[in-house]
Amino acid sequence: MEETGEKKKPAPEGLHDCLIVGAGPGGLQAAIYLCRYGRSVLILDRGGGRTRHAKQIENFLSHRTISGQELIEKGMAQAQLFGALMERQKTVTSVEKSKDAGFPLFLTGTADGGLYRSRSVIVSSGAQDLLPRIGNLHKYFALSFFTCVDCDGYRTIGKKTAIVGSSEGTLRLALAVKQMYADNVTVVLDGYSPPPGYAEEMAQAGIEIIYDAPASLSGQEALSSMELKSGRRIPCEAVLSSYGYRLNDSFLEKLKAEGRLKMDPSGQKYETSRHFESSVRGLYIIGPLAGSDQAIVAAGEGAIAAMDLNKWLIEIYSGL
Repeated sequence: MEETGEKKKPAPEGLHDCLIVGAGPGGLQAAIYLCRYGRSVLILDRGGGRTRHAKQIENFLSHRTISGQELIEKGMAQAQLFGALMERQKTVTSVEKSKDAGFPLFLTGTADGGLYRSRSVIVSSGAQDLLPRIGNLHKYFALSFFTCVDCDGYRTIGKKTAIVGSSEGTLRLALAVKQMYADNVTVVLDGYSPPPGYAEEMAQAGIEIIYDAPASLSGQEALSSMELKSGRRIPCEAVLSSYGYRLNDSFLEKLKAEGRLKMDPSGQKYETSRHFESSVRGLYIIGPLAGSDQAIVAAGEGAIAAMDLNKWLIEIYSGL
Protein backbone atom coordinates (compact mmCIF):
# COMPACT_ATOMS: atom_id res chain seq x y z
CA MET A 1 0.00 0.00 0.00
CA GLU A 2 1.41 3.41 -0.97
CA GLU A 3 2.30 5.64 1.95
CA THR A 4 0.70 9.07 1.72
CA GLY A 5 2.44 10.94 4.50
CA GLU A 6 -0.83 11.78 6.28
CA LYS A 7 -0.07 13.49 9.58
CA LYS A 8 -0.64 11.77 12.91
CA LYS A 9 -1.03 15.12 14.67
CA PRO A 10 -1.44 18.54 13.04
CA ALA A 11 0.78 21.36 14.21
CA PRO A 12 -0.84 24.68 15.16
CA GLU A 13 -1.73 26.71 12.08
CA GLY A 14 1.34 28.31 10.53
CA LEU A 15 3.71 26.48 12.85
CA HIS A 16 5.81 23.66 11.43
CA ASP A 17 7.51 20.96 13.46
CA CYS A 18 10.63 21.50 11.37
CA LEU A 19 11.79 23.97 8.76
CA ILE A 20 14.60 22.71 6.53
CA VAL A 21 16.90 25.19 4.80
CA GLY A 22 18.11 23.66 1.54
CA ALA A 23 16.87 20.75 -0.56
CA GLY A 24 20.19 18.94 -0.77
CA PRO A 25 20.69 15.23 0.00
CA GLY A 26 20.87 15.89 3.75
CA GLY A 27 17.81 18.11 3.95
CA LEU A 28 15.70 15.81 1.78
CA GLN A 29 16.71 12.70 3.73
CA ALA A 30 15.81 14.45 6.98
CA ALA A 31 12.44 15.47 5.53
CA ILE A 32 11.65 11.90 4.51
CA TYR A 33 12.35 10.59 8.01
CA LEU A 34 10.45 13.36 9.79
CA CYS A 35 7.40 13.09 7.55
CA ARG A 36 7.30 9.34 8.10
CA TYR A 37 7.20 10.11 11.82
CA GLY A 38 4.11 12.21 11.15
CA ARG A 39 5.84 15.57 11.60
CA SER A 40 4.98 18.70 9.64
CA VAL A 41 7.94 19.73 7.49
CA LEU A 42 8.56 22.74 5.27
CA ILE A 43 11.59 22.86 2.97
CA LEU A 44 12.82 26.22 1.67
CA ASP A 45 15.18 25.90 -1.29
CA ARG A 46 16.82 28.70 -3.22
CA GLY A 47 17.73 26.50 -6.20
CA GLY A 48 21.08 25.52 -7.63
CA GLY A 49 23.58 23.91 -5.29
CA ARG A 50 26.73 21.85 -5.67
CA THR A 51 24.94 18.51 -5.86
CA ARG A 52 22.69 19.70 -8.68
CA HIS A 53 25.75 20.74 -10.71
CA ALA A 54 27.30 17.26 -10.54
CA LYS A 55 27.13 15.55 -13.93
CA GLN A 56 27.95 12.08 -12.61
CA ILE A 57 27.68 10.84 -9.03
CA GLU A 58 29.24 7.40 -8.89
CA ASN A 59 29.67 6.83 -5.16
CA PHE A 60 26.04 6.92 -3.99
CA LEU A 61 24.88 3.47 -2.87
CA SER A 62 22.61 1.65 -5.39
CA HIS A 63 23.37 4.10 -8.24
CA ARG A 64 26.11 3.07 -10.65
CA THR A 65 25.93 6.64 -11.84
CA ILE A 66 23.34 9.38 -11.47
CA SER A 67 23.39 13.10 -12.14
CA GLY A 68 23.05 15.44 -9.23
CA GLN A 69 19.99 16.98 -10.87
CA GLU A 70 18.23 13.62 -11.07
CA LEU A 71 19.21 12.68 -7.51
CA ILE A 72 17.74 15.91 -6.10
CA GLU A 73 14.56 15.83 -8.19
CA LYS A 74 13.88 12.23 -7.16
CA GLY A 75 14.58 13.15 -3.53
CA MET A 76 12.17 16.08 -3.70
CA ALA A 77 9.42 13.88 -5.15
CA GLN A 78 9.99 11.26 -2.46
CA ALA A 79 9.89 13.82 0.37
CA GLN A 80 6.69 15.34 -1.03
CA LEU A 81 5.14 11.88 -1.33
CA PHE A 82 5.41 11.55 2.45
CA GLY A 83 3.89 14.99 3.02
CA ALA A 84 6.76 17.50 3.02
CA LEU A 85 5.85 20.99 1.90
CA MET A 86 8.26 22.57 -0.56
CA GLU A 87 8.83 26.20 -1.51
CA ARG A 88 11.36 26.73 -4.29
CA GLN A 89 13.31 29.88 -5.16
CA LYS A 90 13.27 30.90 -1.52
CA THR A 91 16.45 32.51 -0.25
CA VAL A 92 16.67 32.38 3.54
CA THR A 93 18.08 35.60 5.00
CA SER A 94 17.71 35.05 8.75
CA VAL A 95 17.04 32.44 11.43
CA GLU A 96 16.21 33.65 14.92
CA LYS A 97 15.10 31.94 18.09
CA SER A 98 12.19 33.54 19.90
CA LYS A 99 12.97 34.97 23.32
CA ASP A 100 9.41 35.37 24.57
CA ALA A 101 7.55 32.26 23.44
CA GLY A 102 6.42 29.74 26.01
CA PHE A 103 7.56 26.92 23.74
CA PRO A 104 10.45 26.35 21.31
CA LEU A 105 10.05 28.67 18.34
CA PHE A 106 12.27 29.65 15.45
CA LEU A 107 11.51 32.51 13.07
CA THR A 108 12.97 32.15 9.58
CA GLY A 109 12.95 35.09 7.17
CA THR A 110 13.35 35.06 3.39
CA ALA A 111 14.49 37.61 0.83
CA ASP A 112 10.96 38.17 -0.44
CA GLY A 113 9.72 39.21 3.00
CA GLY A 114 8.40 35.83 4.11
CA LEU A 115 8.47 34.85 7.77
CA TYR A 116 8.04 31.22 8.85
CA ARG A 117 7.49 29.74 12.30
CA SER A 118 8.81 26.33 13.34
CA ARG A 119 9.68 24.38 16.46
CA SER A 120 13.03 23.37 14.98
CA VAL A 121 15.33 24.07 12.03
CA ILE A 122 17.66 21.82 10.06
CA VAL A 123 20.29 23.74 8.11
CA SER A 124 21.31 21.97 4.92
CA SER A 125 22.33 25.00 2.87
CA GLY A 126 25.67 23.65 1.68
CA ALA A 127 28.56 25.63 0.25
CA GLN A 128 29.75 27.35 -2.89
CA ASP A 129 32.95 26.37 -4.67
CA LEU A 130 35.59 29.08 -5.00
CA LEU A 131 36.63 28.85 -8.63
CA PRO A 132 39.44 30.54 -10.55
CA ARG A 133 38.62 33.00 -13.32
CA ILE A 134 39.35 30.70 -16.24
CA GLY A 135 38.13 30.73 -19.83
CA ASN A 136 35.87 27.91 -21.06
CA LEU A 137 35.39 26.62 -17.52
CA HIS A 138 31.67 26.05 -18.14
CA LYS A 139 32.45 23.74 -21.07
CA TYR A 140 34.49 21.32 -18.97
CA PHE A 141 33.02 21.83 -15.49
CA ALA A 142 32.09 18.51 -13.84
CA LEU A 143 33.27 16.69 -16.98
CA SER A 144 37.04 17.27 -16.93
CA PHE A 145 37.29 20.06 -14.33
CA PHE A 146 36.55 18.88 -10.80
CA THR A 147 36.54 20.39 -7.31
CA CYS A 148 36.38 17.30 -5.07
CA VAL A 149 38.94 14.50 -5.05
CA ASP A 150 36.65 12.23 -3.00
CA CYS A 151 33.86 12.67 -5.54
CA ASP A 152 35.78 12.73 -8.80
CA GLY A 153 39.42 11.80 -8.22
CA TYR A 154 38.57 8.36 -9.57
CA ARG A 155 37.82 9.94 -12.93
CA THR A 156 41.42 11.13 -13.34
CA ILE A 157 42.82 7.59 -13.49
CA GLY A 158 45.48 7.34 -16.17
CA LYS A 159 44.99 10.94 -17.31
CA LYS A 160 47.38 13.86 -17.52
CA THR A 161 46.14 15.79 -14.52
CA ALA A 162 46.69 19.40 -13.46
CA ILE A 163 46.13 20.43 -9.85
CA VAL A 164 45.40 24.15 -9.46
CA GLY A 165 45.19 26.13 -6.25
CA SER A 166 46.82 28.56 -3.86
CA SER A 167 47.62 26.74 -0.64
CA GLU A 168 49.62 24.01 1.00
CA GLY A 169 46.54 21.83 0.55
CA THR A 170 47.06 22.06 -3.21
CA LEU A 171 50.40 20.29 -2.84
CA ARG A 172 48.99 17.64 -0.53
CA LEU A 173 46.21 17.03 -3.04
CA ALA A 174 48.76 16.57 -5.82
CA LEU A 175 50.69 13.98 -3.81
CA ALA A 176 47.46 12.10 -3.07
CA VAL A 177 46.36 12.10 -6.72
CA LYS A 178 49.79 10.87 -7.78
CA GLN A 179 49.59 8.04 -5.26
CA MET A 180 46.04 6.94 -6.05
CA TYR A 181 45.15 7.81 -9.62
CA ALA A 182 47.47 9.49 -12.12
CA ASP A 183 51.14 9.10 -12.98
CA ASN A 184 51.33 12.41 -14.85
CA VAL A 185 50.56 15.20 -12.37
CA THR A 186 51.42 18.90 -12.65
CA VAL A 187 50.76 21.53 -9.99
CA VAL A 188 49.92 25.13 -10.88
CA LEU A 189 50.42 27.27 -7.77
CA ASP A 190 48.55 30.55 -8.00
CA GLY A 191 50.22 33.20 -5.82
CA TYR A 192 51.50 30.83 -3.16
CA SER A 193 55.02 29.91 -2.07
CA PRO A 194 55.28 26.55 -0.27
CA PRO A 195 57.24 25.97 2.96
CA PRO A 196 60.83 24.68 2.70
CA GLY A 197 61.07 21.05 1.77
CA TYR A 198 57.92 20.81 -0.34
CA ALA A 199 59.71 21.47 -3.65
CA GLU A 200 62.11 18.59 -2.97
CA GLU A 201 59.28 16.26 -1.93
CA MET A 202 57.32 17.08 -5.10
CA ALA A 203 60.39 16.58 -7.26
CA GLN A 204 61.01 13.18 -5.68
CA ALA A 205 57.40 12.25 -6.49
CA GLY A 206 57.88 13.34 -10.09
CA ILE A 207 55.47 16.26 -9.84
CA GLU A 208 56.35 19.55 -11.53
CA ILE A 209 55.40 22.78 -9.76
CA ILE A 210 54.58 25.77 -11.97
CA TYR A 211 54.25 29.15 -10.27
CA ASP A 212 51.52 30.71 -12.39
CA ALA A 213 47.73 31.02 -12.64
CA PRO A 214 45.28 29.21 -14.90
CA ALA A 215 43.82 31.35 -17.72
CA SER A 216 41.79 29.09 -20.02
CA LEU A 217 41.01 25.50 -20.97
CA SER A 218 40.93 24.11 -24.48
CA GLY A 219 40.31 20.97 -26.47
CA GLN A 220 38.08 19.76 -29.28
CA GLU A 221 35.70 17.10 -27.93
CA ALA A 222 37.63 16.61 -24.70
CA LEU A 223 39.97 18.71 -22.60
CA SER A 224 43.53 18.60 -23.90
CA SER A 225 45.39 21.59 -22.46
CA MET A 226 45.40 24.53 -20.07
CA GLU A 227 46.81 27.92 -20.91
CA LEU A 228 48.40 29.86 -18.05
CA LYS A 229 48.43 33.63 -17.60
CA SER A 230 52.08 33.72 -18.62
CA GLY A 231 51.09 32.27 -21.99
CA ARG A 232 52.55 28.86 -21.29
CA ARG A 233 50.34 25.94 -22.32
CA ILE A 234 50.46 22.62 -20.47
CA PRO A 235 48.88 19.38 -21.67
CA CYS A 236 46.16 18.04 -19.40
CA GLU A 237 43.10 15.82 -19.68
CA ALA A 238 41.70 16.54 -16.23
CA VAL A 239 41.91 19.39 -13.71
CA LEU A 240 41.35 19.26 -9.96
CA SER A 241 40.74 22.64 -8.37
CA SER A 242 41.90 23.26 -4.81
CA TYR A 243 40.66 26.78 -4.06
CA GLY A 244 38.21 25.59 -1.43
CA TYR A 245 34.63 26.70 -0.86
CA ARG A 246 32.52 29.25 0.99
CA LEU A 247 29.77 28.22 3.39
CA ASN A 248 26.22 29.35 2.62
CA ASP A 249 25.56 30.51 6.15
CA SER A 250 25.01 34.29 6.10
CA PHE A 251 21.49 33.81 7.51
CA LEU A 252 23.00 32.49 10.75
CA GLU A 253 24.93 35.69 11.49
CA LYS A 254 22.56 36.97 14.18
CA LEU A 255 22.71 33.72 16.17
CA LYS A 256 26.51 33.84 15.94
CA ALA A 257 26.64 37.50 16.94
CA GLU A 258 24.49 36.75 19.98
CA GLY A 259 27.04 34.13 21.01
CA ARG A 260 24.51 31.31 20.81
CA LEU A 261 25.85 29.54 17.75
CA LYS A 262 29.41 28.22 17.98
CA MET A 263 31.93 27.41 15.28
CA ASP A 264 35.00 25.25 15.74
CA PRO A 265 38.43 26.99 16.06
CA SER A 266 39.10 26.66 12.31
CA GLY A 267 36.04 28.76 11.49
CA GLN A 268 35.26 26.33 8.69
CA LYS A 269 32.43 24.40 10.34
CA TYR A 270 29.93 24.62 13.18
CA GLU A 271 30.17 22.75 16.44
CA THR A 272 27.54 20.02 16.64
CA SER A 273 26.73 17.00 18.77
CA ARG A 274 27.07 13.50 17.38
CA HIS A 275 23.44 13.88 16.30
CA PHE A 276 24.29 17.15 14.49
CA GLU A 277 22.47 19.42 16.90
CA SER A 278 24.24 22.77 17.13
CA SER A 279 24.92 24.77 20.28
CA VAL A 280 21.41 26.22 19.82
CA ARG A 281 18.77 23.78 21.08
CA GLY A 282 16.54 22.62 18.26
CA LEU A 283 18.85 23.86 15.48
CA TYR A 284 20.59 21.08 13.55
CA ILE A 285 23.38 21.58 11.02
CA ILE A 286 24.39 18.99 8.41
CA GLY A 287 26.52 18.78 5.27
CA PRO A 288 29.45 21.14 4.56
CA LEU A 289 28.50 23.45 7.43
CA ALA A 290 29.14 20.52 9.76
CA GLY A 291 32.33 19.53 7.96
CA SER A 292 31.21 16.86 5.48
CA ASP A 293 31.44 17.33 1.74
CA GLN A 294 29.81 14.23 0.25
CA ALA A 295 26.22 13.72 -0.91
CA ILE A 296 25.90 10.28 0.63
CA VAL A 297 27.42 11.41 3.94
CA ALA A 298 25.07 14.41 4.11
CA ALA A 299 22.12 12.07 3.54
CA GLY A 300 23.25 9.94 6.46
CA GLU A 301 23.62 13.04 8.63
CA GLY A 302 20.10 14.08 7.68
CA ALA A 303 18.73 10.74 8.85
CA ILE A 304 20.65 10.93 12.15
CA ALA A 305 19.51 14.51 12.78
CA ALA A 306 15.89 13.66 12.01
CA MET A 307 15.83 10.68 14.37
CA ASP A 308 17.27 12.74 17.22
CA LEU A 309 14.98 15.68 16.48
CA ASN A 310 11.93 13.42 16.51
CA LYS A 311 12.81 12.25 20.04
CA TRP A 312 12.96 15.89 21.12
CA LEU A 313 9.60 16.63 19.50
CA ILE A 314 8.09 13.70 21.38
CA GLU A 315 9.27 15.30 24.62
CA ILE A 316 7.91 18.71 23.62
CA TYR A 317 4.49 17.40 22.70
CA SER A 318 4.34 15.26 25.81
CA GLY A 319 4.90 18.36 27.92
CA LEU A 320 2.23 20.48 26.24
